Amino acid sequence: MARLATMPLDQLPLIALDLETTGLNTRQDRVLQIGLVEMRAPFEEQSILVKPDIAIPSKSTAIHGIDDADVAQADPFPLAFSHCKDKLADHVVMGYNIGFDLAILSAETERHGIEWRFQAGLCLRQLATIALGRETMLMMGDLDQLAAYYGVDNSQRHSALGDAQIAAHIYHKLIIDLRTQSIITFGDARRAVSQLDDQRMATTRAGWVDVASHKEEPISSLPLARIDPYPYRHKIFDIMMTNPLIMKPDERLLEAAAQMRVHKVDCVFIGIDKDHIEGIVSERDLVRAMATPFEEMSRARDVPLASIMSSPVISVSETDYMHVALGRLARHDIRHLGVMSQKGTLTGWLSTRDLIRQRVSDALLIGDALHDADTAAEMAGALRQLPNLASSLLAEGVSAYDIAGVISSEYRSALSRAAHLAEAKMRAEDNPPPRAFAVLVLGSAGRNESLLAADQDHAIIYDDKAQPIAIEESKAIQDWFEDFGKYISDILDEAGIPYCKGGVMSSSATWCKSLTSWRTTISDWCRNPSAEALLSVDIFFDFALVYGDAQLGAKLQQAISGRAARQPDFLKLLARNVGAHHARTGFFGRLKLDEGRFQTKLHMMLPLTEILRVLAISRSIETRNSYERAAQIFKTKSVPPEIIQLGEDIQFCIRLILRQQIEDIAQGLPPTTNIDLELLTDKEQKHLKTINGRIGRLDQLLQDCLFH
Repeated sequence: MARLATMPLDQLPLIALDLETTGLNTRQDRVLQIGLVEMRAPFEEQSILVKPDIAIPSKSTAIHGIDDADVAQADPFPLAFSHCKDKLADHVVMGYNIGFDLAILSAETERHGIEWRFQAGLCLRQLATIALGRETMLMMGDLDQLAAYYGVDNSQRHSALGDAQIAAHIYHKLIIDLRTQSIITFGDARRAVSQLDDQRMATTRAGWVDVASHKEEPISSLPLARIDPYPYRHKIFDIMMTNPLIMKPDERLLEAAAQMRVHKVDCVFIGIDKDHIEGIVSERDLVRAMATPFEEMSRARDVPLASIMSSPVISVSETDYMHVALGRLARHDIRHLGVMSQKGTLTGWLSTRDLIRQRVSDALLIGDALHDADTAAEMAGALRQLPNLASSLLAEGVSAYDIAGVISSEYRSALSRAAHLAEAKMRAEDNPPPRAFAVLVLGSAGRNESLLAADQDHAIIYDDKAQPIAIEESKAIQDWFEDFGKYISDILDEAGIPYCKGGVMSSSATWCKSLTSWRTTISDWCRNPSAEALLSVDIFFDFALVYGDAQLGAKLQQAISGRAARQPDFLKLLARNVGAHHARTGFFGRLKLDEGRFQTKLHMMLPLTEILRVLAISRSIETRNSYERAAQIFKTKSVPPEIIQLGEDIQFCIRLILRQQIEDIAQGLPPTTNIDLELLTDKEQKHLKTINGRIGRLDQLLQDCLFH
């Protein structure tokens, strides 16, 4: 990947940005509208209204026409900004007087505790000063005059999107003038505008961001920065092709070719429906089948698809990250993958044709190494790479939630592989599973929020037949699954994921039950909640199925959703449990430490995840991830906007813990979830105290959201 400094100005990954605001004070004023224009394919545009937490002054409305009524139904800044935050971080941000816009965004994100940083910027006014000269720009004065000079329509002036569009059109014309002065690349432009000392000093004094002196670049020069962060940011669900073409096994080759042409796809899945997929036929399979002597061509056209399909279909889950798919395609040397839902239903597919722009390097294959491991030692070798990978992604500016998602994905893969190896061992002993079953990961890995100090949290659910069975047979079945759970636990421990100190492992009867028993247990938790039951709920209700019968997982979720939401007393006790973890402060508001460090997981992560879990249960929201829970809870329009902020707070804490864990591992120390406050910037320490204050108000927030 080329360094940014050497990239030509017409090839930069640019996004034009403009804001409409309540005023010009970068620290005190608020965003009212965000306008974005991507300047390379897919050339998307966005216009986002924002509801500020202050009244809009009439003198500002006189400029952009936005008043309080216009934004009354708009999203508050945390939710509105979430729609464009990642896109801005992935591009070079360009605009007229862009330093002002970036300063306003920085103040807003700091105010709301949102983890965000821009990577690089270009100011259109500064570029125009270089291209046209200081005197010319002084005479022009503003964007209107610059647009007129370059013949750009400015009829949409003073709307955020309109101004961003104008800036984008001017930029394309302006860089032609810059070429005449040998300003070709981003580095050339940065060096040229760095000479505009008077202009830069004036804007800096006004509180604007000086993009000419901004040190960060999208492409890190660290050795590990060769890892492309894109595959670790995007889930399969976001990039897969939907509506797969499905044909029956006895249908003919000629008809498949016709259907593929009509639907404009390069593969067809074979089965009676999306729940019963037997194989896949690709364009290559059709070509091979038709490569017959001319006199046999007609017979080849009548070949049933079952006779030429590849089976079984190699697949990924729609909740996997993209790097898993890339690794699987490379390892199996195939061009297509099926995409399955959590229930085992075919929901889409991936093709190398769609992923061709991604590089399959050794780093991208990390995610698939666990899937192919034959021993605990091989699993350990793959897991040892996680700190290195997390460090690289953190250096690349990948969000903390996405890094935690990648780590969680690997832990889920490790549990899945351990279950596979354990089952294979028991089958080799002529001791196959007596019932259909599923293995569940619990806690943070189920929420996609795992960090580098993981231990085991898993459970087993198995099917119990409708007909009555003898007590001896029932006990034998339970014993089989507990033995199976012990094999799983032993494999994971040998692979470097230690036994759970609290015993939350499927080798225990407490965490290994039939579907009927789990339903009974969940009912008991909800109807007769004890302290122990509440602790179990914290762990169990965030489960994710990683191995086995997907239908069992779906039935278990139905049991949770149906029982928990109907028990107000249970929800009250869960709510009461939230405040128990709040960190107390000492003199001058200092956070209290334990052995010199702040217990971030105990005092912040736990109460934040708990409140979002309680609110999700009360509203029958089944998503697990805290950030996604916050967004879905807010969409119910039954909670205050502050709920959105809780997801951002968790992300901030995850980033601090990850950074500390990476530092500790580098120093030869075991990773924990406690952080050294001395390593934090003043801004980070201030924000941590802000979060602690917010957590102190969670009890009242829960009361308002649950019982009013």
